[in-house]
Amino acid sequence: MTSRLLPAIVHEILDNLKNDYEQRSCIEELLLSLNSVFGSTLTEHALELIDDGSVFLIVSHLRSILQIVGSRGDIYTIMETANFCTCNFFKHQVLKDKALCCKHFLAAKVALILRSFKTKNETPEGITSIMISAYSNQEF
Repeated sequence: MTSRLLPAIVHEILDNLKNDYEQRSCIEELLLSLNSVFGSTLTEHALELIDDGSVFLIVSHLRSILQIVGSRGDIYTIMETANFCTCNFFKHQVLKDKALCCKHFLAAKVALILRSFKTKNETPEGITSIMISAYSNQEF
């Protein structure tokens, strides 16, 4: 598969899971679907991040981003509309089509589905600053 196709597939899968969950509100079905698509290990690690309260939705009146506090305390930034995380796993595995996503990305998307995140308010300039800081350090 090409690199352009995988992000579209991941987004479609997560959108379908979100729609199914919103219609049925059945957590068991959501968990089974996540396990079957992303595997039990990745799903478990993502759910641990959610359970630990490590997912933050940073909002301003113009846009929002997500930040995940990783298991080692590092902060990873994810845009809601992009299939990208600032972690090394994403860079070395996902971008090379060796994995669909990382645990931080999956945790962010599942937290949005479940509405299980902490919210922080930020100015638009503050969000821009967070994004510049997070993405300017990336080497590909």
